[in-house]
Amino acid sequence: MSGVIVYAMGIVCCSVCAPAEMDGEAVAAEVTRAHPPGTEEGWSVSQDETFRTGQPNPCACEDDPARRHWLMEC
Repeated sequence: MSGVIVYAMGIVCCSVCAPAEMDGEAVAAEVTRAHPPGTEEGWSVSQDETFRTGQPNPCACEDDPARRHWLMEC
């Protein structure tokens, strides 16, 4: 899955860690392919500007500077 890792999955939201060079559209496409949400639109970058922790969406991965975290919604 191109190095895209879903690390938290909910019914309509998920949190994803992806290579920093990927844009939101590419990340969403990979998550939709690997984890189809059952909606016609699939996954997309959340309109929320921050995660519930207050970090921006997207934000740098705290474990790997070559990756970013994204909040997705369907």
